[in-house]
Order: sequence, then C-alpha cells, then structure tokens
Amino acid sequence: MRGTVRVLIVVVAIVALAAVFALVLRDGGPEAASGGELTVFCGAGIRPPMEVIRRKFEAENGCTVKVNYAGSGTALGSLQAGVEADLFVPGDIWWVHKAEKMGLVDSYRVAAWFVPVIAVQKGNLKKIEKLADLAREDVRVGLGNRDACAVGNVARDVLAAAGLEGKVEPEYEALTVNRLANQVKIRALDAAIVWDAVAKQYPEDIEIVSIADADFHAVPFALGLLKGGNRELAERFAGFASGEEGAKIFRENGYQVPGPKLRVGCGGSMRPPVEELARRFERETGREVLTNYGSSGTVLLQIEESKEGDVYICHDPYAYKCDERKLSTKWHTVAYIEPALAVQKGNPKKVKGLKDLLRPDLKLGLSHRKYSSRGQILWEILRKNGMAEAMEKRRAFEDRTHSLVNQLKLGAVDVATLWDAPSRAMAEIDVVPIEEEYKVDAVTSATSGKTYSVKRVKVTVVRLSLSAEPLLAAQFARLCVSKAGREVLKRHCFQVPAEP
Repeated sequence: MRGTVRVLIVVVAIVALAAVFALVLRDGGPEAASGGELTVFCGAGIRPPMEVIRRKFEAENGCTVKVNYAGSGTALGSLQAGVEADLFVPGDIWWVHKAEKMGLVDSYRVAAWFVPVIAVQKGNLKKIEKLADLAREDVRVGLGNRDACAVGNVARDVLAAAGLEGKVEPEYEALTVNRLANQVKIRALDAAIVWDAVAKQYPEDIEIVSIADADFHAVPFALGLLKGGNRELAERFAGFASGEEGAKIFRENGYQVPGPKLRVGCGGSMRPPVEELARRFERETGREVLTNYGSSGTVLLQIEESKEGDVYICHDPYAYKCDERKLSTKWHTVAYIEPALAVQKGNPKKVKGLKDLLRPDLKLGLSHRKYSSRGQILWEILRKNGMAEAMEKRRAFEDRTHSLVNQLKLGAVDVATLWDAPSRAMAEIDVVPIEEEYKVDAVTSATSGKTYSVKRVKVTVVRLSLSAEPLLAAQFARLCVSKAGREVLKRHCFQVPAEP
C-alpha cells in the first residue's frame, strides 16, 4: 500500500514538474522567465504602435516592458528630476538631442517620422483648405504647448514658414498631441495641427488637410538609450523597434518609415561640404547616403538617363534646367559661388585682377567655354568688357575643373579660372576675386539658348520629382539649409544666404 502511495506521489510530482517545465518553455525557458524589465518614457502620439511592439518584444524575450506615455517635454522633465528609466522615446529627435546635452542619453536609433497635418472635424464644415485659414476669426484652432509636446514646436515652425507667425491665436494649447485630436473629435475645436499618424487614428471623426511641403517639416523620432539603465535589454528593444519588424508595425499604424538609402548626385565643386553633410545625415537618421560626383551637367545627364535619384546638388543654371525638364519638385538655395582667379600659394606672379589675364608672361588655364557654366560666365565677362578678342589670340589651356586644379598645382599654369569657394578651401591655392565692376548679370546657355541670371551664382539642393524617397530628400534639404548645414558650408568657404 505504502509502495503504491509512493508511486502515486512520484507520479504526481513528475506531472507537476512537467507542467511547470511546460510553462517555462511556453514563456521562453528559464532565462526568459527572468528576462528582466524595461521602463520606457514615450511620447503620447506613439502609443498605438508602441503597445504592439511592447507586447511582441515581451513575448519574444520573456521580459516586462513598462511604458509611461506623456508629452515629450513632460517626460524629459521627469527624467531630469531623477525618475529612473531605460529608454526615452519622444515625438521629435530634438528632445533626444536635448537629453544628450543634459547627459541623460548617450546613443539613439531613429524609428520613424511624424509628418504634420491639419486635423479638421469630419465634413470640414469650416472649409479649411490651407494654413492661412487657421488665422480666420471664425476658426477655433488648437496647438500643442511648445514646452510640453513635440508637435507644439513643429506647428510654430510650420506657421512661421508660411508667413503666419503670431497670426494664429490658439483657442486651446494641449500638453499632448492626442488631446488636440480628441478636442477636434468632440468638436470643441475646428482644427488643430497634429501628426499624420495620430489623425489617422480617428477615421470616423477627423479629416486630414495636407500642409504644403509637409515632408520638409517632418520630424524623426528616435529611441534614446538612457545612461545607467538595463543597457543590454534596452539595446535589444531599440534594435527591434527600429528594425524591419518595428518598421512593419509603424507602417501598419500610419507612420512614415522611409527606406534605408538616399541617392544624391552632386557637382564636383560642392563635394567637400556635401561629404560632410551626408555623413551627418547618416548619423542622425540611420539612413545610408549614396553619392555620385561629377560636373553638374554630367550628373544631371546621368540622372535623366537612369531615371534614378532623390537629390541633385548643382550650381546655376542647372536648377532651372530641372524645372524646364520637370525633374524638380522644389529646390533650395544653400550657398553662392563666383568665378575667381586661382593662383599658386603666395601669388608669385602678383596677379591683381581680371586684366592681368592679358599679361603675356602668364600661363593661363581657362574654364571650358562650352562645357562649363563658369567658362560661359567668364567669356561673357570678357565680351562685356572688350577683352574677348584679345583673349582669343592668347594661348591658354582650356579644360574642366579637376584638370585646371592639377595644372595649377603642378605649376603648368600660373592662373586658372575656378569657383571661389572650393579654391579658398585648398591649402595650396590663393584666390584673387574678379572685380565687381567687370561682372555680368546674366548669361545665355550654349546648350539650351536660354538666358539665366548669374548676378550671384546659386548652389541649389534640388528635390527630384522621380525620387523614390521624397521624405528623405526633403529632410536632407532641410539639413542643408539648417543652422548646422550653414556652418558646414561656411567652414568650406561658401557664401551662405542671410538667415531666414
């Protein structure tokens, strides 16, 4: 009897152990059963996809992820006050950078982008069609509090860019983007500037009115890894949320997740600052920038023939040519360059200005008059000032930029006509400006026959109409015209436009 009882006890024990083991296996094994815990401070507008990501990550890793949702500024305030957490996921990467400066975050990964839109009541009874309509007295407008939530800052930037700074008085300022959308939903507001993904969460109650050039004002949001947290698990979570699985979840919830690469074609004279800007863009977005350099005309021809490219960086008159060929959605002037006389370091031949090109003791390297915009401008200057006939009689080496630079460095020519900015950035070269009184206002293209203004030769970032990644193209253009982009261009000796 006792033996039977013992057998029954052993059987029961085995069954119990098997049940426990089955439970552990179901939850991911002994390691997963104690897989750790994460605390995430997350922008309120990211809640729908974050909840899906949280549940999937918990299931796959046997851990617990606690997420606190709040406005970005509110969440940062809590972290600054000493509240412990492992990840900071605000609605704009600007807040991550702010946390970095405070010493709270030491790395981050971009997950997706928010695009600003105008949310209006279903039916749009107030007939709101554009940003300017928000300044109407009969429209009750909601904006985010700029100190509390990311959309508040972006809304003010969008309004300022549209010439509406100070002209839109909000009826209501919200601490989170979700509260703005809810106020439109319950018809307490006629309109509010919110994120596109948030507005899409209310298909029965809200309509979306697009903002002109919204991609330019889009903001990436990132997962910032906080110092002192559960680093290994936090990195795993950040990799999951910003990887392919996370991208799929974000897209399913209406968020913008562009592809992994941006293709940039660029005129060779702009290469040094563009290389620096491309590396910065890669660091800030996690997207690879594929660059192709050559003469502006050659690069444009390659783009046309391949029908591929997202951004084209060129000097006058090629942005106009993009317009004519319907290749441009928009272009931005980021710098100015001018033809100049480049001489060897120290200016041993004492070149003082344009008329010295006629000196018989100088060996000349001239920009090609047919294949170079700079050459066309130079010969227009010579014609205007009665020097073209004399120059025709001179022997001169005439070629494109890289050949002229090499000839000058080797001493094969004493003076070469180059763009001022890239020449100033070369340690082996000095620059002698062409005097103001000799300059021309316009030049006629030898290839198209059209006349273009060259009073100041513009360097432009063209967002291409055939782009497969228009959001990334807009964001790269935004970097180029930003304060940081301007500093890069100035460091490489380019003149930049006055600040807007």
